[in-house]
Formats: sequence, C-alpha cells, structure tokens
Amino acid sequence: MLRFKNHLAKVSNTEGANISGTSEILRLQDVSMDFKSGESLVHVLQNFCAVIHVSEKVALVGSSGTGKSTILQISALLEQPTSGSVFVDGKRASSLSDDEKAKIRRDNIGFVYQSHNLLPEFSALENVIIPQLIKKVPRKDAEVRAENLLCSVGLEHRLHHKPAQLSGGERQRVAIARALVNEPNIIIADEPTGSLDPETADIVFDLFLNLANNFRVSIFMATHNLCLAERMDRIISTEGKA
Repeated sequence: MLRFKNHLAKVSNTEGANISGTSEILRLQDVSMDFKSGESLVHVLQNFCAVIHVSEKVALVGSSGTGKSTILQISALLEQPTSGSVFVDGKRASSLSDDEKAKIRRDNIGFVYQSHNLLPEFSALENVIIPQLIKKVPRKDAEVRAENLLCSVGLEHRLHHKPAQLSGGERQRVAIARALVNEPNIIIADEPTGSLDPETADIVFDLFLNLANNFRVSIFMATHNLCLAERMDRIISTEGKA
C-alpha cells in the first residue's frame, strides 16, 4: 500500500460544501485511488490532501511510481477517485456531469505534458488556435491571440512550422502557449521539461514561470527536478511505503 504525505495539514471535512469565493483554485480532499491488478487491489493513493491557491505555483515531487501522474489526472478531472472529493474553482467535481467536467477542463485548466502532445499535422499557430475554436472564439480573434502568445515565447519566426520541424524546446514553448491561450485558472503540468537537456529545460522553465506570473495563473506541476521544484512557491512531496 502506498501512503502519501504532503506539506499541508489535513483539511476539515467539507463534503458537499461549495468553497466558491475563497482563494482556492484546486482542493483535493481525502482522495484515495484503487486499481484492480488481477485478483489484487492496489492502493495507489490513500487520503491524499492538497490545496492550490490563486496564482500559486506548487511542485509535486516524489520517486517514479508513487502516483504523481495519478494525482494530476484526478486534479484535471480526467480520473474519478475511488473516494474523496475534488473541488475546482469552488465546484465539487463529483456532483458534476461529464459535460460539465469537460467545460471546466476547457475553460479553467491548461495542460503541459513531458511529451508536448501537439497535433503533428498542424502548424504551431494552428495548434494554439484549435483550443480557442473549441471554446467558440471567432477564428480571426483566435489567430491574433495565438500569434501574440507564440511571439511572447520567442517563436515569431516559427508560426507556420509543424512540430516535426521544431526543436524539443520550441515544441514545449508551443505547448505552453496552447495551455495559456484560453486563460485558465490553473495549469496542470506533468514533467514539462523532463525530455529537455538541462540548459534548454532551464530556459523553458523560466519562460513558463514568467508567463504564469503575468497571467496570474496557478501551476500544479509534477517533477523529478528538485532544482526546478525549489523555484516554485511550495513543494508537496509524496512518500510511498510498500
């Protein structure tokens, strides 16, 4: 069984409450996650708690296999925990329909992954335009905003290049622009610089933090890189015991 501890005191029970109007963007309350493995039940998370506030940058650190990605998937409403509650911007996710969860992901959450997850057949500009079109932003407005964001990450000369024509650092810059384009309240980032060499990782991470500060967006980021984690506002560590 894996047990997780973090730097936050355990929160009081607010099951069913609405925390709208507070400074909290994300709350995980007593979250547990179990998986079936053959005839066995694997306890991946047990009573995990965390709170992320407005504009706060929080790193989630721990060794491989200790559930960091699962925590992020639950935070992004992509996985349903076995028990416990998830609040995003004051709304308890378990009371929401799938369509309502999808709308929260579209409007309130940005994503940056270790693998950039860009659409390979589309240009950098198109990859940043598409999330806006899903949100029903007019095409012309979406193009202007996408171009401005890509210029802000230093890709003004690479707008029409496809992912295969970009370096790893450039692809992550596009991914950061895409994550920010719909003005989310929080970005969920899973090892966003893990596939980059140290020098490029440092440059991309500087850019990521500066843009997040400019947009006043929160970050919840899993990373193995303690040097990067220490540059965040706070660290939540996972400690697993077999």
